[in-house]
Amino acid sequence: MEKTEKRIKDRRIVLTALLGILAVIIALLVIYLGTGGVSPAAVVWGLMIIALLAALTAVKTGRKKEYNYFGVAFGALMVVAGLTISFFSFFGDGEIAGSGMITGGFILLFICLISLKRPADRDIRDERSLKIGTWAISYSWYLTFLLVIVMFWLSYLDVVTIKAETALGVLIMLMPLSTVVFQWYFSKKGDVY
Repeated sequence: MEKTEKRIKDRRIVLTALLGILAVIIALLVIYLGTGGVSPAAVVWGLMIIALLAALTAVKTGRKKEYNYFGVAFGALMVVAGLTISFFSFFGDGEIAGSGMITGGFILLFICLISLKRPADRDIRDERSLKIGTWAISYSWYLTFLLVIVMFWLSYLDVVTIKAETALGVLIMLMPLSTVVFQWYFSKKGDVY
């Protein structure tokens, strides 16, 4: 039973990484088609996200500590490379590309170091926790969808002017934070209903 659950979890992690990589490729394609070119900083950010997703997939699907040590080393390398790019500014947007690599490196370092300290039996899930997680994600998606509708109509009717960066930032923060809040709420409640 445990091997089946691990395979399902590993498939989910790999699928998430592949969807993330596909999203990066689509974003770079949209940038290219919309502007007629892709800046070096956008390419560096895209490659950094792809490398980060690949490294996180290796760390999360491999249960050996060597994967986590590799992730720590790779994260440290990303931080050093980001600092180097920021310092020497090889590209016109060197500081932006460098900050992306630094951020990605710190994320990878953080996740790998926590994974090294985490006990092996921490990821055991039962039907109740899976149900709560599913419902929390559903509620979060629904809340986010309603917010998109409200922001669209407020912007369309010229009630407020919403910059794309602001709207995307709100959505990026809302989805994971609301999922955590809904999971906490349903866990305290004991069940979904």
